[in-house]
Amino acid sequence: MAPANKQKPGKKAGLSAEEAPESLLQAVVLADSFNKRFRPLTLEKPRCLLPLANTPLIEYTLEFLALGGVQEIFLYCCAHADMIQQYIQNSKWSRPSSPFDIHIVESPSSTSVGDVMRELDQTGLIKTDFILISGDIVSNVPLQPILEEHKARRLIDKNCIMTTILRETSADHRTKPRGEGGIFTTDIDGKQILHYEALRQSPTQERVGLPKDLVRTRDTFLLHGDLLDCCIDILSFEVPPLFTENFDWQHSRKDFLHGILMDELYGKTVYCHILKSGYAGRVQSLHTYDSVTRDIINRWTYPFCPDSNLLDGQTYKYSRGHLYKEADVILAQSAVIKEGTIIGAGTNIGHGTIVASSSIGRNCIIGKNVKLDGAMIWDNVVIGDNCTIGNAIIASEAHINDGCTIATGAVVSYGVVVEKGTDASCSTKFTQYTTNTVRDERGYKKVVLSKTKNLIEYEESEESEEEKREIAKSGLYYRENTSDSNLSDMSTLSEDEKGKKKRRVGHSRNASENDIDMFSREALHSLLGSLKAGHSVDIMILELNSLRMAANADFNDVRRATAAAVITYMHPKVTSNAALVDVVEGTLKRLLPLFNRMIFETSDQVQLMGFMQKELAGKERGGAILQRIAMTLYNDDLCDDAGILHWWNGGKSLAGETPEMAKVREGVRPFCEWLIGEGGATSSSEEDDEDDEDDGDEDDDDEDED
Repeated sequence: MAPANKQKPGKKAGLSAEEAPESLLQAVVLADSFNKRFRPLTLEKPRCLLPLANTPLIEYTLEFLALGGVQEIFLYCCAHADMIQQYIQNSKWSRPSSPFDIHIVESPSSTSVGDVMRELDQTGLIKTDFILISGDIVSNVPLQPILEEHKARRLIDKNCIMTTILRETSADHRTKPRGEGGIFTTDIDGKQILHYEALRQSPTQERVGLPKDLVRTRDTFLLHGDLLDCCIDILSFEVPPLFTENFDWQHSRKDFLHGILMDELYGKTVYCHILKSGYAGRVQSLHTYDSVTRDIINRWTYPFCPDSNLLDGQTYKYSRGHLYKEADVILAQSAVIKEGTIIGAGTNIGHGTIVASSSIGRNCIIGKNVKLDGAMIWDNVVIGDNCTIGNAIIASEAHINDGCTIATGAVVSYGVVVEKGTDASCSTKFTQYTTNTVRDERGYKKVVLSKTKNLIEYEESEESEEEKREIAKSGLYYRENTSDSNLSDMSTLSEDEKGKKKRRVGHSRNASENDIDMFSREALHSLLGSLKAGHSVDIMILELNSLRMAANADFNDVRRATAAAVITYMHPKVTSNAALVDVVEGTLKRLLPLFNRMIFETSDQVQLMGFMQKELAGKERGGAILQRIAMTLYNDDLCDDAGILHWWNGGKSLAGETPEMAKVREGVRPFCEWLIGEGGATSSSEEDDEDDEDDGDEDDDDEDED
């Protein structure tokens, strides 16, 4: 379908081949997700308009494209196209000052990326290389250098049709979607993609097959299980016709990318740009919605942070401890607002309420003695007294009456009234959308609606078991006995290995104690030797990964071995208090990339601090060294307030803490008390907050009134 007439006056929607200059940078933005992971929320509103850290999700994508120099955008919409159209019309992107022309393309019949690409081919809107991106991307990566790299490569390799952006992470990184993933096989330089295989997630796939031709023709290549697919592609204008030729291609990865690389008759090449810095994440599930929200609050996405005030009328100010408040927020004197929290204008929080690591929208009324821990509260929500809400989503206009408990993982949709004393479990999804037949990204589907305590509990009736597992994995809360982190390692296959059986990439988590003991000894020896010899951290990472694979060790074992090696290396060098600072900071900063590959969640921070504490027990200056370690990890954003204070408070009750360990932990008391007093909880009685007007790394003293 041709794009709706939403362009600026005097501009044409889609240029002809003769009119399209080579320098015109176009982007196709997919406003639809083509799945049901955000239901029941997306029954009433498109995913791209859902609030992420109190700003509509699509704003982050459009800001990213604007900074990248995009000049023309085609926004493809399937479900709720009228809402998206109205939003864009009323936004700054439709003003004369907008850096690009934006056209709404209504495509109600499209049910996949493949359908959109085929329609794109039929309409002839694209005449040059273009960017394909989902409308749920958050990224601060500079696009221009990657675009120039793609253009230069196209001049050399006429068969290059794609450059995709990937990001190095661990397999169990918080921003990686559960239930999805694949193995990228690249050349030894990590630039050309030679093969792609989507992984089966249930049961977890532990082996991956490679094409025989690839093994025969390549002496060495790399297998990557440590890459996050950013879903940002730079495509040749030749790509849409390829989808038309292959009508069964639906998915951009398991169909298009896999197919184009498997069939040599196409003669096409695909490349990747692996990010070494910067942030890129996709909100493609409730799980990643939560993770990216935390990253925005913790300023990993700078300059796209709440205090950037991307929307007209936003007035967020940054305060120490990653706290963000708009004007006209009312806090009761005894209310406590802890680190990692954002509060919108007009919100009123009652006496005795504790808010931690939560996102609260505008004009919310939160009663007395309420506990919010990791909650995502949207606009105009009312929460009664004595409620407890975990890492759950409470959508706009919802009303939670007194004494309710909303468990981590629950979803309360728009306008739902939760009765007094309701206890909602982690799998609960409530909606007031009462139509028996609803329309979403996949068309018309029947839903089962059952009333319980005046609530309508949402359940999809036509899902297969596989779809149910996929949706469960994509939720805010999911418990699984196994992990696909066994595919996080990089392997190099040589000519001598060609005759062996199919290579095993995965491994079991049930390693024997002897293997783990051997790993601990060899990892300690390897890291210590590399530190003394001055080897690069890349070599250390490679050797540690090889040892971990051989022993089937997990990240717990890696953190333990790393702590032992670091303390063994540093302690003899600490001959004075002056040397202590230089030795600790110099060593830890040198190993920053290594620590980044083993610290993913708060529990990992707690564990690492515990291992360091144990290694320093009984050693001279042990407490002072551990305090400097904690300060350095904190300053380098490897550990946050929550992680360090969790370790500090937890140590008091640890049955395994010896007197020597307790003495070492006591040495960190000054820093922990500073975190509690300065960087931890704040309340409305505090008069001086520290605002950050730059990039979040430095704080300037300023007074912030609620």
